[in-house]
Amino acid sequence: MKRSIVFTSAILTSLMLAMPQSAMSQNAAPDLNGFWTHGFSLGFAPPPEGGPGPVQDFKTMAQMRAMGQFVFHEGNYNNPILQPWAADVVKKAGQASKEGHRVPTKQETCFPSGVPNYWTHPLMMQVVQTKDYVVFLHARDHQIRIIHLNKPHAANPAPSWYGDSVGHFEGDTLVIDTIGLNDKTPVDVFNTPHTAKEHVVERIRVVPGQNGQKSLEVRFTVDDPGAFTMPWTGVEIYRGAGGANGAVDPVGGGDVLQEEVCAENNRAIGIEDIPVPTETVSKFR
Repeated sequence: MKRSIVFTSAILTSLMLAMPQSAMSQNAAPDLNGFWTHGFSLGFAPPPEGGPGPVQDFKTMAQMRAMGQFVFHEGNYNNPILQPWAADVVKKAGQASKEGHRVPTKQETCFPSGVPNYWTHPLMMQVVQTKDYVVFLHARDHQIRIIHLNKPHAANPAPSWYGDSVGHFEGDTLVIDTIGLNDKTPVDVFNTPHTAKEHVVERIRVVPGQNGQKSLEVRFTVDDPGAFTMPWTGVEIYRGAGGANGAVDPVGGGDVLQEEVCAENNRAIGIEDIPVPTETVSKFR
């Protein structure tokens, strides 16, 4: 019996040594597959250990939750992470919101959200994970992000809405590095701007949630010398909503990714009607 155990152990060891390192790391990677959701974003949370954090509302979270769907965002433009010009953008957006002329978000005007603003999306998100990539699918206007695993960045990527994202696993955490972002999106719900110099590192892992339900913790660090005085970190939490992780959430729709087409729903509570964006000049060559 002992010889059999030793022999079997030797075979397993030999097989593991013969496996490519990428395959071994993928086998050890946590399972992010499934459906995740959260409500309408009231702003990113700061890092729990302290340090430079995101722009937050002048109001407390309790005050904003009490306002419900009638909440207006008023970002704290005194946050020391903001360069003067960026602080002015946040201040003007807050003033417009208080006066009943809220600056519509990219989500509300049918444009992609950018990074890290993508994580403010409400409602359902699906994660599809393979050995070569992780894909984030969102019901909001079919927005999609593809994270290629264990690959280098493209050389001199042209600026785009979601940039060039590559990732790898470090233990139980998916680490995503994104560059090549354009400057057409804010980083949050307070219209905080960024430039094409923005560099975002996201760390995503499954954590225990309430009532035994799993949650997805998204922690990211933004470094942009064009808009910020220092790198800063924000946190967003999604709860499990069916599929491979967590219990079924009847509000979120269980394990079905519902359609939400911006061109069919281009009206938002609290802002004036806005036209669906259209191209006026052909971009085909």
